[in-house]
Amino acid sequence: MSIAGAVKATRDNAIGAVALKCLSSRWLALALLGFAIVQQCLGHQNADNSFQFTFAEKVLDGARAYVDIRDTNPPASFLLYMPAVLLARLTHLRVEFVVVALTFGFAIASIVFVASILRAGRLLQTFDEDFLCVAVVFALLVLPGFNFSEREHFAVIWLLPMFALYAVRMNGGSPALRHALIAGVLAGLAMCIKPYFAFPAGLAFAGVACARRSIMPAFAPENLIAAVVVLLYTASVFMVFPAFLDALPVIVDAYLPVRVSWLYMLNTTPFVLNVALFGAACLAGRANCLKPRAYPLLAGSAGFAAVYFWQGKGWMNHEYPAVALACLALATIVAPMLSEWRAAGASGAWRAARLPLLAVAAPAVLLAPLAFGAIPQWMGAEEHEGLSAAMRRNAPAHPKLMALSEQLLAGFPLVRQLDGQWVGRAQRLWLTVSARMLIAARRGDEAYRSRLASYIATDAADFLADVRSRRPDVILVDTDPRIVSALHDIPDLAAALKGYARVETADDLEIWTPVVK
Repeated sequence: MSIAGAVKATRDNAIGAVALKCLSSRWLALALLGFAIVQQCLGHQNADNSFQFTFAEKVLDGARAYVDIRDTNPPASFLLYMPAVLLARLTHLRVEFVVVALTFGFAIASIVFVASILRAGRLLQTFDEDFLCVAVVFALLVLPGFNFSEREHFAVIWLLPMFALYAVRMNGGSPALRHALIAGVLAGLAMCIKPYFAFPAGLAFAGVACARRSIMPAFAPENLIAAVVVLLYTASVFMVFPAFLDALPVIVDAYLPVRVSWLYMLNTTPFVLNVALFGAACLAGRANCLKPRAYPLLAGSAGFAAVYFWQGKGWMNHEYPAVALACLALATIVAPMLSEWRAAGASGAWRAARLPLLAVAAPAVLLAPLAFGAIPQWMGAEEHEGLSAAMRRNAPAHPKLMALSEQLLAGFPLVRQLDGQWVGRAQRLWLTVSARMLIAARRGDEAYRSRLASYIATDAADFLADVRSRRPDVILVDTDPRIVSALHDIPDLAAALKGYARVETADDLEIWTPVVK
């Protein structure tokens, strides 16, 4: 080797040694944990979560789920937050605080549990523990940003132990029964949130079946217990929440068919970052991608990406699991390379992987939190700028609130931030807007469009009835052309505003309050 080459190699190894010391430090993991805590303290819970908290509270107070308060999601969506609501009432703390605290607790417990499974299966080395601890804290606690405590966030936290078990089984190991039972319960709970979440787990299991050249691992304890949990939940929906089954045909008719274009989903920032991280992991790992530690995570990432397209909404929370698992897969692939470097300087494997890791993966990892709302969280940004102040100027304390809007974030988390009361049955005017869009697009046959028209009439009549019986202090009216058009075309919606007057506009929402006679 020439003198210049030797100097360059020495310099590279020195830089690498410093980087390794930082990346494999428990102090970095603690710093990231502190960063995540501050991020959640500065920000707030998003509209999805805020509505589910309200749903759970109303059901606890005696409201009939899917009758007195309605949603497009199955019961697990609000039941997920029921323990936090109960704990908040017992401790006189805000639900938002309790949910975030429990999420941190679940995530840290999952990290410890996964480490225990991998350590018992001889898939975790001393160096790995430090480096992968940093990676998993980043993926589970920093990366979610504005999606913290979302259903998809819990799904990743609860499916990780199952992925760890599959890695051990792919490696020829036999996990302890206690590990299998706990992981099975957690995975079953994740699948109850949304049935789609069984697909990533199924792809990860495919690696076990291929490695063992047998379908018999399908009858492993974790899979059986997960199936039992899902079956028990399904039976409880039939017995306890029959109104959801009554609402299901409407949801299938008017909610599920409304999708954004594939081109839009392909161009969302989270999906682009997912492709970059997944591709970098495959390029850097090559044959290692099919090894036990990496495969379940890569399969899970691919499965969640497929679920993202399956749902067709293009929302960032739907893409979070795929990005988080791609980050973790990348970390498991890089860890052995860094371990070799730590022992003997830059290796051939590192030199071959350097380009995708430094040019693609590193920028993607650094940018990923921004794609999930980190900046709005740190700034404590409002969903609608100036709306809180405008509400305080024009509404009484603890206002009763409704919204003529297709946006969930028209009323949430605003109503909770104002310590107000949501008095509408629906959380937004999704049914009217979705049905009108489908009719305008000439979807389906005449019978289908006739059903959609009947849904619109019922939705508008229910909104009018809620206004007249519950007398909200404020009706927020969206200036979106779809809402303006609906107000013009649907008499019951227009009638709901009689006796109210517009007093102020904030962002794209008008504030209507009762006319003083």
